[in-house]
Parts: sequence; C-alpha cells; structure tokens
Amino acid sequence: MRTSPAGRGAQGPFVVPARLLLLVAGLMSVALGSFNLIHELRSGNVDVIYVAVGGVVALIWLVSLYLAWRGSRLAVFVAGLIAFTEFGVIASGHFVTAPWEIDVYANHEGLPVAAVLIALLPACALTVVGAVVAWSHPTGRLRRLETLPLLVVSVLGGILAVLQTTDNVGRKDFGTATPEDGAFAAAVAIILWLVGVLWLARARRTGAIAIMLGTFILADAFVTLHVLGRTPVSVIASKSGVVWAVIAVGVATLAAASFVAALTFLVAALTRRGPWAWIGRQSGSRLPSAP
Repeated sequence: MRTSPAGRGAQGPFVVPARLLLLVAGLMSVALGSFNLIHELRSGNVDVIYVAVGGVVALIWLVSLYLAWRGSRLAVFVAGLIAFTEFGVIASGHFVTAPWEIDVYANHEGLPVAAVLIALLPACALTVVGAVVAWSHPTGRLRRLETLPLLVVSVLGGILAVLQTTDNVGRKDFGTATPEDGAFAAAVAIILWLVGVLWLARARRTGAIAIMLGTFILADAFVTLHVLGRTPVSVIASKSGVVWAVIAVGVATLAAASFVAALTFLVAALTRRGPWAWIGRQSGSRLPSAP
C-alpha cells in the first residue's frame, strides 16, 4: 500500500521531509543497534540465537526503511514499530539497575559502547516520530526556514551531549543519581530538544516548550554538577582531558542559547505574531510580521 498523490504532496510539519527524517534516523538506529548487538554477544549478555534473530530484524528494518522511502505505508509502520521496540529493549536492558546496566556494560566492553547506547535512544525516538508523520505527510515540508538554524544547533548540541554523558558514565559523575538514571535523563533531554526543534516549525508552542524542557535539563545538570557541585570543569580537564571539558561547556552553552531562542518563539506564539516581527517590535524596527 502506497501513499496517495494528495498525501505525498501535502505540506508536512517539519522543515525537512518526514521520510528523510525516517530514513536518516532509521539507518542510524540500525547501525548503532548492530554495533551494540555484537558487543552484547561478546559480553555474554545474549546468546547466538538472540543475535541471529536480531540480525533478521535488522535486515527487515533496512528493507522497511527502503520501502518507506519509496512510499509504502506498511513499511512506514514496520519501521516505526521496530524502532519503538528497540527503544524499549535498550532502555529496559541497560538504563535500569540490572547486571548489565550502562556503566557495568561500558567497563566490560569499553566506553564507546556507552556512547552507542545513549545515542541509540534518540535515534530510535526520531525514527518513531518520522514514521508517525510519514504515515500521512511523507514528502511535504514547511518552506519557512527560520527554525533551520536552531535545528542545526540542536543536532550539534545533541551530539555533544551524547559525548558529555558518555564521559560522565566513565567517571560515574551524576551527583546523587546512578549512572543509568543520569544517562537516561540525558537521553530524554536530547530527545525533547531534537523533537521540539522539529515540531517548532509548525507547532510553535509545543515545540518551544519541548525545547525548553530538554535544554533546561542539560543546562541545569551542568550547573548542578560542574558549577555548584564537586566536579568543576577544571576537574573534568584533569581527569578526562581538556577536550572533554570543552565539550561539557559547549553543551551548556548551546543548551542555554536554544532555551533563550525557544523562549523567544514561545512568547511570539503567545502574542500571535511571527518571532522576527516580535523581535523587530521590541527593537523598534519595521520588520513585516510572518503570516
């Protein structure tokens, strides 16, 4: 079953086509999940039969992503369902108190595995979001690009947040929280940040609130742990290296900037005017309002 011409041409809610989001996030999920599956076997957490089944599911996932790109609604559903299931499996297996919780798993298999696990959750979440929208608006997108710079910032911030959280897992530096709880909270914050920026193009209030929640979690964690807490940036630099300290500061900076930008969009939406018109009105300029 393929989407109708009318559905394919309808305007979508994102600045990028939903099927492109589904394809990119889905391929990333398959790659990260396959990498993790190899280490699951090597660590003894799963057996060969589990890996064989996982390999078949990964193949089905790849085929469904291709067919979803071609316009099959059934493939869109399958791709989203597998991503949803993978999210649940990873979250329940490594982000709870268990024999192979994320810090134990990372100690056994190496810190890059922790980065893969943390990145896999946002990738699966974006795949699900892409599938939901691609069901009815696979190729449509919004032509207004004022939110595109914020999308670029959020992607960069999300990548840096994954790296920072990985370093925190290695140092078990989450304050009073356990590594699995702290890492899961960071993954949820990244998801809110990315999904919020995507929805901001159409649903200004919903998108702005999601961005503000996600970025507040990340910025508040930095202040709590590395400004007011026992692990200042200088300690990160001495234990992990200067690069990791720069990454931590970079995440906080990008999160704070995105929070302010989202707040601006939210105020603009509440005043029922375009964000640039609202900014122009505050500065006394005569910028035309957005439709």
